[in-house]
Amino acid sequence: MDSKYLFFFSILWILNPQYLSAQENLGLADSEQRYVYDVSYKSINVGQIIRELSPQGADMRVNTSAELAFLFFSFGGNQLSDIYRDKDSQLFLSRHFVRNNVGFIRVSMTADFSQNGHKSRLLVDGEKKEFVNETDKIVDFNALGLQLSEGLKAGQTHFEFYMQTSDSVAHYFFEVKGSESIDSKFGRLQTFRLEQTQKDDRKLTAWFAPDINYQMVKFHYQRNMLDIRGELSEHSAKKL
Repeated sequence: MDSKYLFFFSILWILNPQYLSAQENLGLADSEQRYVYDVSYKSINVGQIIRELSPQGADMRVNTSAELAFLFFSFGGNQLSDIYRDKDSQLFLSRHFVRNNVGFIRVSMTADFSQNGHKSRLLVDGEKKEFVNETDKIVDFNALGLQLSEGLKAGQTHFEFYMQTSDSVAHYFFEVKGSESIDSKFGRLQTFRLEQTQKDDRKLTAWFAPDINYQMVKFHYQRNMLDIRGELSEHSAKKL
């Protein structure tokens, strides 16, 4: 069940803007931010994904929500994450998140992270679960996206993450494949082309624009019968 749900939210790992030092450079450290993506399946519009970021002192609260419909099915949900930046590793780490999704796939989930990101405790539809990764840190997709965006800004080209799902800790790799000029709703943009690697059963490509706070402005996800595209249609920042 979780793998089907993560089809949509897996593409959200890379939707987050950078935070803290990068935000300060962009004048966004005291701003609430909102990013809206139009999503289509084989050129048919199926809904929107919305990202909302709210600074909480030195921390960040990120809410990702989706409202999607195709044929006779409607589905969506949201994940609200509390995230902090670890002073020692300088990584964005998950502290806590709440996930609820509705429609033909239903999940109610909370997660708490401890031991500096090496341990997670979950409550998934009333069932308790626990995960430990002694070699690396476990994050949720909202924290992963923050770290990915800042890495792009710093010139990083290879990324490796351990992400918490409702039934496992998934291991993901991404690589910058080059720069590319693309058309968007905000004009012609110079972008980084990022691809998921070491996954033979799927293809995820995303384009990030430095001129829009190193945000993803377009993505394309293919897996089996799935052929999903998305494009940034709105973005805003409001001073607190």
